[in-house]
Amino acid sequence: MNVFLTINLDVNDKVFDGFSGFYKANIDKIIEKYNYDMFVDEYQLKLKYLVEEIKVLNRDVLIGNVCHSLEDLKLIISLADENRFEIEKVFIPSVSRRILTLLEGQRIYSELNRWIDFYPGQIEEVHQKNEDNYLEIIKYFENNKTRIIEI
Repeated sequence: MNVFLTINLDVNDKVFDGFSGFYKANIDKIIEKYNYDMFVDEYQLKLKYLVEEIKVLNRDVLIGNVCHSLEDLKLIISLADENRFEIEKVFIPSVSRRILTLLEGQRIYSELNRWIDFYPGQIEEVHQKNEDNYLEIIKYFENNKTRIIEI
């Protein structure tokens, strides 16, 4: 069983078209089955449901948009270990995708700044926070059996 996850990447992105034979779903679809309510349930429960569903599926899976932080990823891997399977690969947006996201945010801000509640420079701050997060994930998994792949 191959288990691949993505961070901030949708499984319907064309880069994942070659994953035929894989069960592909974004985490929102999976937790819907368990009636997860983000306003009531603890966030960690969402990750437990994810691992439970992967275990039940017992086949090659690609799950999208699973989490946003290293701590979440560590919890998922710990839960997977408890259930005797490994997370083999985690796909994250490439540097070029991340720059495009920043540019799009800046464009939207310049067009709509009168109507949105962002202060000047906030788009860049959010981008830098996300960038730091990706770099932390990459660094943590450098010498680990889970591979981080920028796509």
